[in-house]
Amino acid sequence: MGSEIETLEEKLNSFLLQLQAECRVFERMVYKNKNQHRRCSYFQYLLKVRRELRLLQSSKLEEIVGSCFHVITGRKPRQKVYLLESLKWRKCDSGTPNFMERLLGAARLLSQIVEPMLKAATDISTLLARSFFMGFSLTILALLARLRVLVQQILLDVVSVFNTVSSLSQEKQSVKITQEGLEVFREYYPTNIEFVTLECLWKTDKYVLVEKTHKTDVKGQEGGPGGGSTEKSVPRYWTIESFLADSDSDFREG
Repeated sequence: MGSEIETLEEKLNSFLLQLQAECRVFERMVYKNKNQHRRCSYFQYLLKVRRELRLLQSSKLEEIVGSCFHVITGRKPRQKVYLLESLKWRKCDSGTPNFMERLLGAARLLSQIVEPMLKAATDISTLLARSFFMGFSLTILALLARLRVLVQQILLDVVSVFNTVSSLSQEKQSVKITQEGLEVFREYYPTNIEFVTLECLWKTDKYVLVEKTHKTDVKGQEGGPGGGSTEKSVPRYWTIESFLADSDSDFREG
């Protein structure tokens, strides 16, 4: 399982870097040819693709994916606890979406980008068939094909990561944190009654994102906190003084 997660992380980060490179080339092509083609319908689709790609880049998907892998692997225990606790916060409560809500938004955007790409490619194929603007048409078609493959593959990987974190967030977690020679066990209890899972379905010529909402019985989980408040989990640990005091009292009673 560990090797599979590491492979997925490396592959996803590699795809994101390649997507950034392709986006820079696409931006340059649109900028250089805007004055000549801006009134044409196919170029309007290209502008829409550029707008969607800019929005995707502004979502900082690399940062969100990194947070998800911190939760999955537990490489940084403190950050894992903080991220799990942040899932209890909703955008309507704090005004800022948590990392899973941001990942869900990025997944929706990845699913929507493909449609204008296909429409732009269809119109530009007509130019190519008529031998109009051959250099421009071939370059743009190659870029759109590359972007489509990267976006669809990233979508599949993002869905896999999202479902893994969503599943972990519904389980009781006990995280060991080491600080100044002391080991502190921080416990996390899920409080969300509903959670979302994602699925990609192939329809005609692209993957379509499907969201499914599930309900969970938090109180029915084994070892759950019962009917008390679970908004914050308190670390439990023994200090040296309390341990020695308890040992001394036991010795005297014996």
